[in-house]
Amino acid sequence: MTFEQLEDLFYALQINANPSGFHGFLCGRLSCGAAEMQELVAASTKWLALAEEQTESAENALHDFYESSLSNLQDLSFLFQPLLPDDELPLNERLVAIGDWCSNYISGLGDGMGTEFEVSVDGKEALEDIAAIGQISVDLESEGEGERDYTELVEYIRIAVQLIFADLHPELDTDAEPTIH
Repeated sequence: MTFEQLEDLFYALQINANPSGFHGFLCGRLSCGAAEMQELVAASTKWLALAEEQTESAENALHDFYESSLSNLQDLSFLFQPLLPDDELPLNERLVAIGDWCSNYISGLGDGMGTEFEVSVDGKEALEDIAAIGQISVDLESEGEGERDYTELVEYIRIAVQLIFADLHPELDTDAEPTIH
């Protein structure tokens, strides 16, 4: 499901939520390990503040979204991408979406893991960086350099999330673990 498709689903269900923030929360939650579908639905229902009829209307689409998101995180060829708006939107709006994605990713991890979990030194650095990116401020001086920085930031987040996921899922055979530089 693309950013726009999730945005359309939220609009149709009259949900006032950011697709990037929701995807970040979901990825953080999924990174914590196996979760029953009902557990994910309950966490999502709470996060999205859904009424019962909205939950029923969205259940199939969200189920597919959960499955797709988990599959992307587990992909050993590291094809995971955070769900962000298209590049046609102004850079400041895309940066806000990155901040929402990152802060909600940390929230999802916290929701799923509680207080105790272990990651590598690189994983700890990645978590700290993602938390800091979640506090991003939108103060642009140069649009051209900003675009390049944006692309590098998205790539960093992509690799950082895969590193954290690999740390939390040592049972997956990841011969080509990503590293953070």
